[in-house]
Amino acid sequence: MKLLNTFRRFAGCLLAGAAAIGAVSCNEKTEEVEIYLTPSNVAVTAFSLNDDSKVMENLDSVFFSIDLDNGVIFNADSLPVGTEIDKLVTTIKYSSYVTKATIKMEDGKTRTGEVDYLTSPTDSIDFTGKVTLTLSTDNDAISRTYRIKVNVHKEKTDSLVWGDKAFSKLPSRLENPRNQKSLDFNGRAISLIEENDGSYTFAASDNLFEGNWQKRAVTFPFTPQIRSLCATTNSLVILADNGSMYKSTDGTTWTATGQTWVSMLGAYLDTAIGIRNGASGLEYAQYPKKDLVTTTIDPEFPTSGYSNFVILANQWTSSPVGFFAGGTQADGTLSDATWAFDGANWIKLAEGGIPAVKGASIIPYYGFRFTSSTWTQTEYPVWMIIGGSKKDGTLNRTVYISYDNGVNWGPGSELLQLPKEIPTMTECDNVVMSVRKKANLSDAWKKAARRSHNVEVNGDEIYWDCPYIYLMGGFNPQGELYNSIWRGVLARLTFTPVI
Repeated sequence: MKLLNTFRRFAGCLLAGAAAIGAVSCNEKTEEVEIYLTPSNVAVTAFSLNDDSKVMENLDSVFFSIDLDNGVIFNADSLPVGTEIDKLVTTIKYSSYVTKATIKMEDGKTRTGEVDYLTSPTDSIDFTGKVTLTLSTDNDAISRTYRIKVNVHKEKTDSLVWGDKAFSKLPSRLENPRNQKSLDFNGRAISLIEENDGSYTFAASDNLFEGNWQKRAVTFPFTPQIRSLCATTNSLVILADNGSMYKSTDGTTWTATGQTWVSMLGAYLDTAIGIRNGASGLEYAQYPKKDLVTTTIDPEFPTSGYSNFVILANQWTSSPVGFFAGGTQADGTLSDATWAFDGANWIKLAEGGIPAVKGASIIPYYGFRFTSSTWTQTEYPVWMIIGGSKKDGTLNRTVYISYDNGVNWGPGSELLQLPKEIPTMTECDNVVMSVRKKANLSDAWKKAARRSHNVEVNGDEIYWDCPYIYLMGGFNPQGELYNSIWRGVLARLTFTPVI
């Protein structure tokens, strides 16, 4: 219990910590810029945009890199979509040896031609076309030309992008499957499907982006509760229709564990957790039994309809903490609470912030917060809740988000809401799987969003992992399975990383 209380006190600190990290990263970036390459007499030592609240707030804090090797000045973190850059005033610093400083504009939206920066430093520049700055010393003995690029995002960077073509069907062998459960099993996506003829299909994929599934028919020596399937670190576990528990390492061969449970909550590390009948009523259960304190469940603890169980590990806990949201209590009341487990004890981590709902899905993903003083976007983990059925029988359409690990929930921004193409659903599964992307840096325009997800540079090529969300299955209000997989991604994560 002490561990969970510690988790509750400190989970909300991640956001502040992430902001501090963002500030440090920006300082490090400033220190990395080399501005002393020869000939130093015509080197640009600083570049910034002047403050102009009519264009955007904190315009003067936008950080610009100066690449003296390639003669390029640019902002790595692009300005928001729609920012007007045709009338910007700049502050440029260089050595006292410079006697000519000429800015040339070509193919601009509102202006072309040249500006003598020495005599007209407050003249506005149109950056919608090609802009160059030429610095020269006496008699043009030494001259250097720089290209200046003010990058602006072409799309809303912090929106979840699903796309009309980012759709495929469940990996069933037959059309119109009846039921399914999909999840991550040690980095692989797996799906157990009940076909329309009552048979079963087990499918696995290492690359959901390409839709590469390996499928095979499976036969059970029992009738499985498809939605009870969960994956520990070393095995798959499922309940039969009579509550008997079975396990498997490959999804094909299943062996009895000797356990009989009322319901399966999910997996905590190498154990399954759930609810079983005890001497005094329903009690918490774990298999294989480890540190769980076996007690009768809390009267408000949901016994069915809870979301998927997700795991969080952070610097303030000696063991991972897992949690779920929503569900149906023993008396039939829907819950709006979030419950957490630290390997030994269960507590109610939070209450409210989401509607009382059953069949919701928690998605572990990433979010960004803007720091205006350093003009940086700091990335950190977030949790999103989608779908589920509310107490009036309608399905939840709103995407909810938690920035502090399930302690507080609230509606996500408009940019995070599902598009109209994705139907409202309940009991939808999700898998987050990364795709290795690459870009070419040879033109020196290192436009970017963040510094994480396994970034690697090899010559002019940069590689990074881009995490995609896959929504799998789900049921409509009539209880019919959607034969669909939707793929989405936060737009910012697809941009070339800062290096």
